Amino acid sequence: MHKFRLSKLLLVSTLLSLFFLPSAQASDADTCVQQQLVFDPNSGGFLPVNNFNTTGQSFMNCFGWQLFIALNWPVDPGWPANAALAGEPNRKITMAQFGVPQAAGQPMATAPVWASYKDANDIFLPGARPPTGWGVQTLVPSNCSSEGSLKALSVGARKFMNATSESAINARHRFHLSSGTLATLPDPIMEADGGWLTDQTGNLVYFERKVGKAEFNYIVNNQLYDAAQQLAVAQNVDGQHPAGLSLPAGEELRSMPKTPLPQDQLGALELKAAWRILTGQPQLYGRYLTTVAWLKDPATLQCNQQVVGLVGLHIINKTQSSPNFIWTTFEQVDNVPEPDQVPAQQPPAEGFTFNNPDCTGGPDVCTPNVARIQCQQHNPDRQCTEPYPRDQPVQTTRVNPVPSEMQALNAAVQASFAQQTQGQSVFQYYKLINVLWITSPTPPNIPEPGPKATVPLSYGAFISQDNVPVANTTMETYVQGKECNVCHQNATIAGSTTLASDFSFLFNNADSATQNGLIKRVQAFETLKDVQP
Repeated sequence: MHKFRLSKLLLVSTLLSLFFLPSAQASDADTCVQQQLVFDPNSGGFLPVNNFNTTGQSFMNCFGWQLFIALNWPVDPGWPANAALAGEPNRKITMAQFGVPQAAGQPMATAPVWASYKDANDIFLPGARPPTGWGVQTLVPSNCSSEGSLKALSVGARKFMNATSESAINARHRFHLSSGTLATLPDPIMEADGGWLTDQTGNLVYFERKVGKAEFNYIVNNQLYDAAQQLAVAQNVDGQHPAGLSLPAGEELRSMPKTPLPQDQLGALELKAAWRILTGQPQLYGRYLTTVAWLKDPATLQCNQQVVGLVGLHIINKTQSSPNFIWTTFEQVDNVPEPDQVPAQQPPAEGFTFNNPDCTGGPDVCTPNVARIQCQQHNPDRQCTEPYPRDQPVQTTRVNPVPSEMQALNAAVQASFAQQTQGQSVFQYYKLINVLWITSPTPPNIPEPGPKATVPLSYGAFISQDNVPVANTTMETYVQGKECNVCHQNATIAGSTTLASDFSFLFNNADSATQNGLIKRVQAFETLKDVQP
């Protein structure tokens, strides 16, 4: 009852704050919650397809929240026993159960839809082996132990993660703490542009990437898990790929369907998630999407079970009207204090996850957003150093304040979640940071992006709410001044510095069964490109 009373107070204060907001902001927020958001997984509007050339930022912001609802809806309970049900929502529950823990003080017993998507680790394998099928879970390494305090937990949602860098998928191409290797060049899209993120309790943040069914099928059908095949597709060697390497954009629709589209008719979907360790803090489980994960410690290489809570989520999706993808990012509300917020945000009961407002440890500890790995950019050897221990908290701040319009929308959506779940949904503690998109994209070639498309891949100028740079404090901690597209427009296929991979960095992680032949073909292409007028 105590928690419910607090939630009711939160709801009342939220509604009052909306009442005193400028009318346009309140109107946009109310329109989204009351008229646009769909909470019925049997409706065609539940997982939005956005093929209607909408040009309004307020619509796109609401679209971002709809994605969040659809992808965080509990997955069909028949998965993972039935792998084919991966990505399918549980169509028998209502909004009253959305994000509601099954037992107080326990992690979530059900997985969200996106957790059943394919792990990027399981697609791009050593030796370019074909990946296992859609919906087949990541195998937990044999050296992972389930002994200890978590053994008795009754939890249905489990996963394995060993990436402590947002882009650490393959040690051959990224800085990867679990292997102890450093990239020869600093990676501008690696979490933090410098290795890792440590929360205020001294625990590392862990990351994972997921791929939706339409994109997974495209990769498998075209054998793009092999770097040599990526090169062939990107150049349209066989004449069967006039668009080059072009991820699926989904069905072209003139109106919203009445029933959900099959997953393989949707556009490409990729997600990046950041997780903090919550083991031993059951008082926090009700504020986070939680799961039990096997985590591989990068220092000891020991693999043990931990309770983890979601702190950051990127969602990017490609549609007919947005071939350059729609870029949406969310955070848990306790991550960092919001700058310039009126009234000022009070620290949560357990403190901010990545910020200490009373930091007194000197500049080495208290200077915000300092990279953990620092590389000498002008040194011929590109030497990198690790000047900070991994257990030292990173004093993190948000560089770009969340726009007031977004704050109004978040308050309205959070209040709706609380009201419909009697204050029990963990998702009332998440917020949309911003949505990045292009109003009228103009692909460089039709069909897009065309064979031999090179980076930077650009379809026009991106916009966001108030044109604020879109950055997540858990995944772009040290590069918050850059837009997502600034890095992703330079994404290339494996083995090439010029051939575009349709904004996705995942492809650069592919190995090849014919590595020597691949290197020669890439070198020949690069040489030919350089001598052409």
